[in-house]
Amino acid sequence: MRKSILLFVLLTLFGIPYLLAQGGFRITGQILSAEDNLPVIGVSVVEKGTTNGVITDIDGNYSITVSKSPATLQFSYVGMKTVEKLFTAATRYNVIMQPNTEMVDEVVVVAYGVRKKGTIAGSVSTVKAEKMENVPAAGFDQALQGQTPGLSVISNSGEPSKAAVFQIRGTNSINSGTSPLFILDGVPIASSDFNTISPGDIESISVLKDASSTSIYGARAANGVVVITTKRGLSIDKAKVTLRAQYGFSQLASDGKWTMMNTPERIQFEKEIGLDTGQDYDLLSRTNVNWLKEIFNDRAPLQNYEISVNRATDRLNYYVSGGFYDQDGIAQNSSFRRYNMRANAEVKASNWLKIGTSTMSAYEEVQQAEEGEMAIYTPIAGSRFMLPYWSPYNADGSIASENNGTWTGTGQNPIEWMANNPVSYKKYKVLSTVFADITPIQNLTVRIQFGADYSHATTFMQSFPSYVINNEQGTAGRNSSDVLKLSETATANYRWALNDDHSFNFMLGQEAMDYQSSGFQVVTKGQSSDFLTNISSGTRASSWDDTTSAYSYLSFFLRGEYNYKDLYYGEMALRTDASSRFGKDHRWGMFWSLGFMWNIKNESFLKDTEWLTSAQIALSTGTSGNSEIPYYDHLALVAGGPKYNDEAGIYPKQSGNEELSWEQTWSNNIGLRLGFFNRVNLDIDFYHKKTTDMLMSVPESYAITGEGYRWDNIGAMVNRGVEVSVNGDIIRTKDFTWNLNANVSYNKNKLVELYNGVQEYVNSTTGLKFVVGHPVHEYFLNRYAGVNPANGDALWYTKDGELTTEFNESDKVMTGKTFDSPWAGGFGTTFAWKGLSLSAQFSWMADRWVMNNDRFFEESNGLYSTYNQSRRLLYDRWKKPGDITDIPRYGVTAQLDDRFLENSSFLRLKNLTLAYALPQPLLKKTNFFTSARVYLQGQNLLTFTGFTGLDPEMSSNIYRAQYPASRQFTLGIEVSF
Repeated sequence: MRKSILLFVLLTLFGIPYLLAQGGFRITGQILSAEDNLPVIGVSVVEKGTTNGVITDIDGNYSITVSKSPATLQFSYVGMKTVEKLFTAATRYNVIMQPNTEMVDEVVVVAYGVRKKGTIAGSVSTVKAEKMENVPAAGFDQALQGQTPGLSVISNSGEPSKAAVFQIRGTNSINSGTSPLFILDGVPIASSDFNTISPGDIESISVLKDASSTSIYGARAANGVVVITTKRGLSIDKAKVTLRAQYGFSQLASDGKWTMMNTPERIQFEKEIGLDTGQDYDLLSRTNVNWLKEIFNDRAPLQNYEISVNRATDRLNYYVSGGFYDQDGIAQNSSFRRYNMRANAEVKASNWLKIGTSTMSAYEEVQQAEEGEMAIYTPIAGSRFMLPYWSPYNADGSIASENNGTWTGTGQNPIEWMANNPVSYKKYKVLSTVFADITPIQNLTVRIQFGADYSHATTFMQSFPSYVINNEQGTAGRNSSDVLKLSETATANYRWALNDDHSFNFMLGQEAMDYQSSGFQVVTKGQSSDFLTNISSGTRASSWDDTTSAYSYLSFFLRGEYNYKDLYYGEMALRTDASSRFGKDHRWGMFWSLGFMWNIKNESFLKDTEWLTSAQIALSTGTSGNSEIPYYDHLALVAGGPKYNDEAGIYPKQSGNEELSWEQTWSNNIGLRLGFFNRVNLDIDFYHKKTTDMLMSVPESYAITGEGYRWDNIGAMVNRGVEVSVNGDIIRTKDFTWNLNANVSYNKNKLVELYNGVQEYVNSTTGLKFVVGHPVHEYFLNRYAGVNPANGDALWYTKDGELTTEFNESDKVMTGKTFDSPWAGGFGTTFAWKGLSLSAQFSWMADRWVMNNDRFFEESNGLYSTYNQSRRLLYDRWKKPGDITDIPRYGVTAQLDDRFLENSSFLRLKNLTLAYALPQPLLKKTNFFTSARVYLQGQNLLTFTGFTGLDPEMSSNIYRAQYPASRQFTLGIEVSF
């Protein structure tokens, strides 16, 4: 036995030099960043020419056993310059990695994959997670305003639950959709679902703007594409747990815009115009209510809590999160509450198979204040109509009620009306994708993905019988809807290299989507008790309705990419789509794109130019489509509903048009991308887009079908523009960084063709007119010329430019003003010193015009004088000869002319954040926490505008009783361990 042991020891000792000669030695070390001398986590350390590799741990340490001698190790990390080192024996080797801020190293998500930005011919902008995850908003959309050129993000409402309105590079259509295509983890989603996605779960958002980047999406990409990617596991050595909490409050962002009369002003006004008969002003003067403060809350609470766990290994990658968001709106009876969960996971089942899923679920409870209608009982509009000596509350704090006669105003008390007519909404959302990546042979990857997007939404409406307005008859209504979208995508991607000079990438794909929705609504009346105001307690059904709709897409596509020596890049895409929204003979559409990029920096004559760190020119051209019309409008349909002799009947509802087909946009783009001194990046894009075969609801005589319109492919529209974006570190030292960013975009829209040779068409009731040679959303109005100082008469210009005292429809002209802002952009700065940082982001829009319908009611000059009016009628109206003003003498009522057309341009401090991150040495002493950060944040802190309404942001061309934006203050804490 002893001999055996001795023989084993001798063989082992004699074998060690042989093993060392063959390889198998270990190399260890630490990797630090040259910028801050801190450890770099997650650096890839690979033995070149093999699959042998490791990743640095939380302290930047690595340890790898190489397979041969000599061996070359390659150290690489996104945003750092790659380091290579030759080793011949076991050693410890520390690496100082230098930053590489050239844009060519930035990896961005594009259509059906990821690319390095420096290899893309298309126009793509990216917004990273840090811009969104700490913004105190229910959805990520608000955080995108002013962040990237060419993307217009306009708040549709200050309501916490409502999404913003997106546009990319202008308006491309008249009646068809103008919103971009939104893709979440490979699945199309609707903007109405934005608030179901926690901003903290988003890793990045890519905005695809030109044909080269969007045409691979074909039929739905004419208005651009927004690709949303959620987070994956990043923590290497162990699972990383992150807790984030926010608490704050909201208030009206622009309360200084309130112009309604207070009680002394109202009393004086009534005396001047003769409304003082029978008024007891001694009694009325004791009450002076600011209805703005009664309707809007200046301390509406907001809270948000999130937890996430993530980890990445060579076989498993997962990210799991959950959150709770709760925000009261600034208007009464307005709130939003969300519970959400997410699980993203990827498993490398074998060397040739990876499977994974992205799954989210959310539950929402919403109350919405009514807006957009000029009715005295709705709170936002009612706050303007209510007289200041009408108090909504009694002396004891109870609601002044019509039930007991304590409400003394005309009509309803808006606050009492809200309390007796509540409406609540609930929404359940599940979106899940599963995928498999198969690598049957080297360089070929086949990806199969299935997605299911399900939403269930309910509405419950009540009107209590005890409310005197209802005459002891209650009302209850329920609405329920279900939407299911199923999608399937299959792609095959093959990479191929020829020598070291040529590389190719080819992708073939197929995609299908099926949409199904159904819903019903029923309203019953006759309920006799406030406690039993539900559907079943009614005595009769007053209305009922049910809806069912469906559509589907089938698509095939291919893409090819070519790279010659990292100098010339070419790409092409081709896609064909079929949509059920069109007739069988016009269902298929073909879309294509070509792109070319010249990486001038890699040319020999620039390669050694140190101050120029990157230089690229990109060209692209191609087409994409639009099919956003009602699902069945190409069909001739009949419908039920009419009764004859108390029997249900049917009638011809629509005539249909089987010749309908795709709206198509041809887009051309020239881009210049420059980097200077390894610190500053400048991007400039010029584009030209022409939309043809526009889908429009064309007017026709009622005598033809009885409908008054028909859908048809007509006309053409052009958008031209330029976008500039600059970002750079003005100062960058070990402890201090000062960064500046700015972007600006300009878009010129023009309608170049209408239908049947028609050159113009009035869009009734909107103040707009479609005229060939003009922007599509240009106002068509009478021109107000002011007031005759001699007699106080209102004056207008005729269409020929002469003065007149007559308001005539025939004198309307094109004003040259549009509610599509041609100019837009944003700018910001960040200061970072050690763990302390201060950042500010501004957004702006210019030359955007809006019809202020609120002013028409407030300055009616006699039409609505029994309700409250603007104090301008008291102080600024014409009263005596010689007065110079824009408000005529009392009794000359207002007209909807360009007097109420206002410039709604604005500059807004969108976000201001002060943050402090605890230093790493202090956290290491805890042996628990890996990061800790506390921050103070303000949203919409300052707004500079000449617009007289409460909020210059609106998606419509008419400002009417809009829910205004809120100013938010939050305190946030984020810790990881």
